[in-house]
Amino acid sequence: MKQLVVFIICFPIYGYSQNCRYTDRVFSSYLKQSNVVYATAPGIPAIYLSESFTTSQNLTADIFQPALDNANKRALIIFAHSGGFINGTKDNQDMQALCDSFVMRGYVTASVNYRLNFNLLSSSSAERAVWRGTQDASAAVRYFKTNALLYKIDTTKIFFWGSSAGSFMALNLAYLDDAERPASTFSSPDLGCKDCSGITTTNNSSVTGIISCWGAIGDTSWINNNNNVPCQLFHGTADNTVPIAQGHPFGLGTLPIVSGSQLINQRMNHTSVYHEYYPAAGESHEYWGTSNGTFIASGPTVYWKAIIDKATNFMFDRMGLTGTCTVLAIKFLTVEASWKNETTTLISWNTSGGNETGTKFIVEFSTDASHWTTVTEMVVSSSAQTAFKTSHNITTGAAQLYYRVKAIEPGGNISYSDIAKVSNNVSAKVSVYPIPSKDILNISIKNFRDELKITG
Repeated sequence: MKQLVVFIICFPIYGYSQNCRYTDRVFSSYLKQSNVVYATAPGIPAIYLSESFTTSQNLTADIFQPALDNANKRALIIFAHSGGFINGTKDNQDMQALCDSFVMRGYVTASVNYRLNFNLLSSSSAERAVWRGTQDASAAVRYFKTNALLYKIDTTKIFFWGSSAGSFMALNLAYLDDAERPASTFSSPDLGCKDCSGITTTNNSSVTGIISCWGAIGDTSWINNNNNVPCQLFHGTADNTVPIAQGHPFGLGTLPIVSGSQLINQRMNHTSVYHEYYPAAGESHEYWGTSNGTFIASGPTVYWKAIIDKATNFMFDRMGLTGTCTVLAIKFLTVEASWKNETTTLISWNTSGGNETGTKFIVEFSTDASHWTTVTEMVVSSSAQTAFKTSHNITTGAAQLYYRVKAIEPGGNISYSDIAKVSNNVSAKVSVYPIPSKDILNISIKNFRDELKITG
């Protein structure tokens, strides 16, 4: 009687993942849409002639979304570049790098262009440039709120992050009301209200929080308890471009006097506005390692990661997620892969509690434990379910097969199991028959895939 003996190599895995959406890099790739028009508005052309000489301009954004993300609502960060309202674009290296860093953490991110150019010799022209930028910041927020379903955005979790000029926009967006807008913005042509430019919608431009890197505001009295938008401030104490205390940007007396992060912090200390202030002793403008948004030859400084880490915690806490992601609810206790039959492997896993109804498990397969493809997906139908299994039809002759399980909770949190391995070189059974033999001896060597017969 022929028999088939199989030796199964099976690796049970113990432990759990601590990956957490918004704090860790839980995605390995993203989808990018370039030059998406979020608003159209009258702007000053490249050659400044007057405030009344404008052209219709399409304002565009690069939008980043995590790839293979099944969450229906994701937090959003809008980034606005530096350049003194004279130059710079959404393509600035620091803005693109920030979009990349935070989309991998599970955010939707966007780097936006906004209207530029003004008369450097005119204080009122400078004020109008900042107001146009503020309107564009508002338009960007309202665009994403209006298209929240398209981009799968949670409209209660939107942050605006600016660098230099972009920070002027962020601060004005949060704290400058229409009743306080500078008189120069009413001059002919009247620029209109903060939410009057760009997309027409009933959505407002409120945000969950702002991050200001080396920015300033025209008047700290604009900041009060009625504009209770959390704020995080970064500024170098030796900044000669935008003063950390008070002065003229670029040291130009023709530009309005502004109040930098030090005075903003002092003002906020007398309000109920949540804020964090990080002065960098002896550091100048863009001290994270860029010049006008382009990384210097030596690359990012130590402040680059430090600012990202502080901003990560600031936004995470503002979303009310504190303490929920140190360890995810999904804990993988065991993951096993083994042969089911000649052409199929069986993958099974167990978890310990926290399997919220609607949690999706994605079983992934690899031949090198590096490049993964999806085997199957399943959705938890009961929170009491803790044991799961699925099968995989083998179409490869690779020596080793690897499996892992990815868990996506309804809120968007992601965790991975460790890796289970099974050998594709299954030990064979050697059969010799008939015994005893008079004339012919048959030898059969067989495994799942091949059979060798020797007759003699």
